[in-house]
Amino acid sequence: MKPVRFGNRFLWGAGLLLLSAVLLGCPVVEPPPVEPPHTPAEREEEPDEAIPEADPIGIPADPLPAVGPAEEATAPLKEGPADLPSEEPAPDDEPAESAEPVMEPEPMPVPEPPDDTAMDFPKPPEVDETWEMPKPEPWELGPPLVDNVDQLKPLDPEKPVWLDMENKSVVFLGKICQREVPLELFACLRYTKEHEAIVVADVRALTVHAGLLAVGAEPGGPVQFHPEYIPARGTEIEVTVLWKDAEGKVQTARAQDWIQNTETNEAMTEPWVFAGSGFWVEPTGEKRYQAEGGDFICVSNFATAMLDVTVESSQANQMLMYRAFTERIPPLETPVTLVLTPKHGPKDEEAEEPEETKENEQ
Repeated sequence: MKPVRFGNRFLWGAGLLLLSAVLLGCPVVEPPPVEPPHTPAEREEEPDEAIPEADPIGIPADPLPAVGPAEEATAPLKEGPADLPSEEPAPDDEPAESAEPVMEPEPMPVPEPPDDTAMDFPKPPEVDETWEMPKPEPWELGPPLVDNVDQLKPLDPEKPVWLDMENKSVVFLGKICQREVPLELFACLRYTKEHEAIVVADVRALTVHAGLLAVGAEPGGPVQFHPEYIPARGTEIEVTVLWKDAEGKVQTARAQDWIQNTETNEAMTEPWVFAGSGFWVEPTGEKRYQAEGGDFICVSNFATAMLDVTVESSQANQMLMYRAFTERIPPLETPVTLVLTPKHGPKDEEAEEPEETKENEQ
């Protein structure tokens, strides 16, 4: 009963102090709560460490870290509060004694495909060096629009080009590919320069070259730019175009009538000459006719042209000298017949007279 009496006396004294403070006007300071002393029996039942309260599912709200006996025995003593972390980091080369060795995972074995899998992936075929690009389908342009069709001799069994020995000319077919563009050519070859020509022809330039030689034309030489400009030269070639109008009647025009001079706005007056292009020599030794690249019947100067004009005509887009004479050209895709005729003027006859005179004198 002694502990009970002592507690009553303590509470009575605290009450007197509180009453005195109120009467004297001093601020009231609440005394800390006083817990009743524990009896010896309660001290024995009380555990050494306070166990944190458990959450509703039975797991402590703030579980304490588990410390093994080895860590307690080997942990060094440090000054200062026990709950502060150590400021001295552990050396990198000395792993902690309690750290377990890290086990690297073993690589997973790659399963081998079954034996029959190779049948799903056939071997690629061997390269066929004899393969050639398929030939384009020929155009259905009808017969040439000349009067003596029966007398024409074909120059190419696969292309629409003929030799007219009666009129000393070369005849071939084409069609209208452009009507409203600046021009670098009057006529080009198929799959070459259709975007800057009026007529496209499905023939070989070398075949037409051979036909011109057969009717008496002589190639002079293509244009030269260095060290000074020298125009193309050779036999003058008259280019005639034939086509059918909307009523089915055959119409004829000089090729120059379809070409407009950008300075005068008049039809082109300059003639074409048989420049003759030239040959490239491949590394294999094979020769290729340069005009096959598209420079067939040109209105801009090209060193690879088969037919070229005799005046200086730039091939730069901003300085092109000619454009299509739109209102004179039939609709796109209209089939046309082109006739190339060498012109043998008075100059050729005069050039032959001195030789005949010399022979007579001898």
